[in-house]
Amino acid sequence: MKQILNKFMAVLVFTVLFFVASTALIAGEGSSEPGAAVTPQIPANTAAQPRFNPWYLSAHPFGLLSMAELIKLPPADKRMFWKLSTGYQYDTNAILNAIGAPVPTNVAKKNDGRKMVNIIGSYIPYRSQDHDYTLNYAFFNSNHDELDDFNLTQNMVELAGRWNLTKRRTLRYSTVYQHLLLGKKIFDEALMTGPSLVYSSGHGHTTSIDLRYRKTDYRNVSIFATNSNRTGHNWSGAVTHSIQVTPKRLVRVGYSYDVDHARTATWDGAGHKVSYETSYILPNDMLFNCYNEYYRKDYDGLYMSIGGKRHDSSYTSITTLTKYFNEKYGVSLRTLWSRNWSNVAAFDMSRAIHGILIDTRF
Repeated sequence: MKQILNKFMAVLVFTVLFFVASTALIAGEGSSEPGAAVTPQIPANTAAQPRFNPWYLSAHPFGLLSMAELIKLPPADKRMFWKLSTGYQYDTNAILNAIGAPVPTNVAKKNDGRKMVNIIGSYIPYRSQDHDYTLNYAFFNSNHDELDDFNLTQNMVELAGRWNLTKRRTLRYSTVYQHLLLGKKIFDEALMTGPSLVYSSGHGHTTSIDLRYRKTDYRNVSIFATNSNRTGHNWSGAVTHSIQVTPKRLVRVGYSYDVDHARTATWDGAGHKVSYETSYILPNDMLFNCYNEYYRKDYDGLYMSIGGKRHDSSYTSITTLTKYFNEKYGVSLRTLWSRNWSNVAAFDMSRAIHGILIDTRF
């Protein structure tokens, strides 16, 4: 009964959040400056056009986050985009081992270096002034120096539609399929779908409201012998507000709430996440980006080892410094630090990833 009520409340909260916020945004349009479009189009021969579009958001190899990039505005008739990232990373806890726990006997060690490649492609088969459709593809592969069983191969395909409802309000609907291999075996398959509403105030402020439903099928693989217990579905809702503080500084703050319903009660639970990201354009075509998030999750199932329910709190920080060359190439130094505090010892862990990446756009 509690799971049914949690699911009902999650759907109700997300639905009310989406439509109430939509109504508020529509009502707010009347007080904004008229004629300010969501994405201003500047002719290529206009002197006011910047060398780069400083606040383009793109996926990065650490996961399903997005980070600001400096890119040159593409021609209006361009329909296909590709980005290739290659590099090397050092991971202090590639196997996600708990703090103080011995490394499993069938694993050589927990830290390792790896080569990686990330390919992101977008194709726009149809585009008009008010709406468009986009097909996106992403491929990620890591090749460890020693821990071959922990190599990751991820394929993602997204079909998305975008509609300009008004000059300031845009609706986007997305459906994503993910296939992930750990070593040479399937770790999970997932299908995620949902709408996003984006509102631009015309004063450097943009608000995005995202609702998502995700169904995931996990498989038992490697040292994750009970991974399939996580199979189930997830409801999530998020609000992100972006502020262009100055022409060279962007700030984004966000809040999200999600509810998991898994095969076993130990993976059922609800989580709250808050995030803060800031980006600075530096001299000589350089960009500094810092992303921070705090996530709290309370699980429903009882753990015999503690005689109670599991509670996790995690903090993640990602810092990137990128130097761009010839408006097409970029070299990034990136570091990720993550710490998960849990009252269940097996999930109390920390991790750091340091890397250098080289980007090429086509």
